[in-house]
Amino acid sequence: MLKSFLNFDEMITPKIITIIYWLGIIGVVIGGLMAIGTSITFGGSILAGLFSGLCTIVFGVIGVRISCELIILSFNIYGKLREIAENTAVK
Repeated sequence: MLKSFLNFDEMITPKIITIIYWLGIIGVVIGGLMAIGTSITFGGSILAGLFSGLCTIVFGVIGVRISCELIILSFNIYGKLREIAENTAVK
């Protein structure tokens, strides 16, 4: 196990992406709720604050999901290319 880790035969980033995804979702939701709360606290338009907070949450969650999927996609492509290379190697 240590040898495969040190030789980069096993990737740890795909496992870490799940944690990063959930931390990103939590951060986006907190940021959206803070946008709503800030608008209400500082006497801005409640409707505008609610709209901006909800947009932050919706588009932020989508953005976090897309970015994590792109990272996972690159590792899936790497895995498939490695599989192809092993199957087509001259023996």
